[in-house]
Amino acid sequence: MLSVGNWMPLSKVMLYVFLSSHPFQEKECDSATRTTVFLSLINATAPACSSLTARQLCFTEMDLSFHIKENKPPGTFHQLRLPSVHHLCQNLSISYKLLAAEGVPFRYNENTTSVRVTQRLDREERERYELIAKCTVREGLREMQVEVPFLVNVLDEDDSPPFLPNGTDTADAVVEFNRKEGTVLSTLTVYDADTTPIYPLESSRKKYTGTIITDDPWISETFRVEHIFDEIHFSPNGSQVRGTRHEYKLVLNKSISVTEHRSFQLDVLVNDTEFHGPERSVMLHFNVSILPVSIQFSNITYQFTVNRNAERFAQVGKICIENCMKFRGVNITYKLLSPNSSCYPVSILQGREDKFGSLYVNDSSVLRRPECKEIQYTVQATDRQSRKHTKTLLTVVLEGTLLKKEEDCPDSCAISKHRAECEECGGLGVLTGRCQWRQGSGKGITTNYSTCTPSIKTCPDGVCDVVEGRDPAVCPQDCTSGNIIGGHGKGIGNLGIKSGHGICYCFPRQNCYCEKDDIKEQLCDDLCKTVITGAVVLCFVISVLVSFYCIHRYHKNSPKAPIASAEMTFRRPAQSYPISYSSSNVRRPSLDSMENQVSVDTFKIPEDPKWEFPRKNLVLGKTLGEGEFGKVVKATAFRLKGRAGYTTVAVKMLKENASQSELRDLLSEFNLLKQVNHPHVIKLYGACSQDGPLYLIVEYAKYGSLRSFLRESRKVGPSYVGSEGNRNSSYLDNPDERALTMGDLISFAWQISRGMQYLAEMKLVHRDLAARNVLVAEGRKMKISDFGLSRDVYEEDSYVKRSKGRIPVKWMAIESLFDHIYTTQSDVWSFGVLLWEIVTLGGNPYPGIAPERLFNLLKTGYRMERPENCSEEMYNLMLRCWKQEADKRPTFTEISKELEKMMVKSRDYLDLAASTPSDSLLYDDGLSEEETPLVDCMSYPNWPEESPVPLTRFDGTNSVFSRYANDSVYANWMVSHSAAKFMDKFDS
Repeated sequence: MLSVGNWMPLSKVMLYVFLSSHPFQEKECDSATRTTVFLSLINATAPACSSLTARQLCFTEMDLSFHIKENKPPGTFHQLRLPSVHHLCQNLSISYKLLAAEGVPFRYNENTTSVRVTQRLDREERERYELIAKCTVREGLREMQVEVPFLVNVLDEDDSPPFLPNGTDTADAVVEFNRKEGTVLSTLTVYDADTTPIYPLESSRKKYTGTIITDDPWISETFRVEHIFDEIHFSPNGSQVRGTRHEYKLVLNKSISVTEHRSFQLDVLVNDTEFHGPERSVMLHFNVSILPVSIQFSNITYQFTVNRNAERFAQVGKICIENCMKFRGVNITYKLLSPNSSCYPVSILQGREDKFGSLYVNDSSVLRRPECKEIQYTVQATDRQSRKHTKTLLTVVLEGTLLKKEEDCPDSCAISKHRAECEECGGLGVLTGRCQWRQGSGKGITTNYSTCTPSIKTCPDGVCDVVEGRDPAVCPQDCTSGNIIGGHGKGIGNLGIKSGHGICYCFPRQNCYCEKDDIKEQLCDDLCKTVITGAVVLCFVISVLVSFYCIHRYHKNSPKAPIASAEMTFRRPAQSYPISYSSSNVRRPSLDSMENQVSVDTFKIPEDPKWEFPRKNLVLGKTLGEGEFGKVVKATAFRLKGRAGYTTVAVKMLKENASQSELRDLLSEFNLLKQVNHPHVIKLYGACSQDGPLYLIVEYAKYGSLRSFLRESRKVGPSYVGSEGNRNSSYLDNPDERALTMGDLISFAWQISRGMQYLAEMKLVHRDLAARNVLVAEGRKMKISDFGLSRDVYEEDSYVKRSKGRIPVKWMAIESLFDHIYTTQSDVWSFGVLLWEIVTLGGNPYPGIAPERLFNLLKTGYRMERPENCSEEMYNLMLRCWKQEADKRPTFTEISKELEKMMVKSRDYLDLAASTPSDSLLYDDGLSEEETPLVDCMSYPNWPEESPVPLTRFDGTNSVFSRYANDSVYANWMVSHSAAKFMDKFDS
């Protein structure tokens, strides 16, 4: 009824509506199904139709939400048109539509505006229908439309029988060590597509009963079945509906004796009391095996050593029968049978819940008697329920020299507040005649507080054990029930000090105190100083010996002094000279190679004005990495590339023992870097080539190699703080840089693929693409570096490797391993391995597989498995990169596009539009021997002594994979065509 203004009901009329399938008799009204209708009569005025909204004209204020019980016959359940509005607003045209998907069992009648269900509904097929009721109101040329949800919820009826998941109706139940009442032995599950109300709980359980079927009274008394149920969801036909999962647990109703031994099948009948079909019941079967438990000691004899200076209540050790710590519901008591002598210093105690017996000193005066040296006991263990017992021998050996007791020492170690007085005195429970000092962390309220204790092993440990409970002076830190003054936390059962601030000390039977230490303890005692002095002397001797050996080796292998003048140029020979190797794979100059016998200092390098940087504006800092012939240092450059102030850079240089070959490699790297310019490839800033040694100035990265960056991300935790002294952990100083999402990892891969796409377009092949050779700059920008293996390799001229150096086997393509061919597509293979490293946060590829085994494994089609948390999409990209045929692998352009799609799908990927800082460089940590990615080329399968494919080299040498800074990210960049021409011109 539409109305305006304030109104009060004038009267109320209550009507009863009865429903029956046949005509009513008067006496049947009380027992028939009925509902109540209330009518309220009000005195109000109907509003003007023009003032009503379309929602008010079309629908009532109540939501259009209906509940229909499943299996009911078809019929009409609602009329959309409002009779009151139709009567009052006859000048308006109101029409309805019911918008629904095809196949829904609802129809709308435009003539009567009624909605009816066309077939019986099945809640187990679909529980909720969401339709839309659309209303159009027209008044002349004016038209208004409104849409409201039209919801139909299907109510459940118990019309589905119980069923077993995967047909599993049998389970094993084994009773061995855990024989305690209430132990859950096994569980079987029954499903029902019908819903089960949670409340009232007991009423719902009675609807689904589980009964043990047995005639054996012992089984009925010993076992019971517990029934729990919860709601689950099914998805038939793509629509989610609710169902019920019933779990029936076989539980011990009482504890079982250790001597009980039998096997049988226990059947449980599950019955759905509200389902009336023939399949209302299912039978569950538990195969029960009760195994006997042997009461025996694992050792024929036990031996304990006791110091003669031990005091009363000192804990000697524990006695436990075989498998005793696994027992539940088995009560074992331990007893020491007195020896046939007057020496009886040790006794045994056992707590109420203890499964073991604790040996302790009960008479310390016996320990000091010289005639008592070795005492034999007999230990007896007895099961309380079965009275079954076992015995073993126990030997107590007394040792140590008697110490003089200090005067004025208290009975309790816990009284001592300071370390000096603690370690000078004894007390109850001490093992060696003196108390022990436990030094805490000294940071806030902690469980590792400082305190004086009779034994650090047992006091304090957070448990007031049966021995400590015999006397409050033994360990009040675990057992005190008195007041604790100062910052602290109470222990189990409100006993003892679980955590405290600073030093905690106690006065037995009184108060305990936890307070900050106000005395500076000696950081290093005499023994500590002796150890440190010895270590310093030893280090000095070792350093002198190592220095002597290195100097001797250097003079032995150093080249002869040059015969040429102080300033000379060098000519590159037409044929490369051989390079020999020592047994340790360290390169040394060949005796017949004249170029390797010329000092580096004699070179005159032409100046390139575009790249030359004033040496006086470069301030060298700490060394970041070094190898046999070169090193890389951190530096600051003043007014670099016209910038104001200082810029942090990295500088690469040669060591004094470097030869012409190493200088040529450094010049090759210099000329390559001049031509490379990409945001995701390491950048050259300049060089100092005049009036001193050659310095290459390149970007300095902030966060280290990608491999170390990924590995450090595993350590991220609330208490982990990076140290400025550790270059690989410095990024952890910024909490925002800590966590890595999958979006970040995809972004890293995408950036590297973009850099490799650029190098491929430059016709350059990297040959050593791996996480250790990718730098992480500020903003987590990737920088490809270390082209040490890419020398003289171009896309149109496949390279054949002949040297006997060390190569990165686990990152190499299969054609590189067997046919020694290096192309951009072999870099794609390496990129697939790099993807695997990224997803595993710096994991070692092919874990557990020796490089020597890898050759045949790859040949037979073996590939690494999908890492945990790696998406199928990412793993499929890896597998495509590892295709055996190189032409079937994706290009870096295709890889970049695929990774872009993955980034779009990720909600939290890195913002790649952020600016890339120009001052970034990073050095990878040295690899351990276990993680070394290179193997000796001598391990290759059937490599020919001579290359079957001729090799044209621009530098005229056959250099191997030499590195200026071992395990750093800079080494031996590839020489381009223009670089080769420059070297030829320079030689001439």
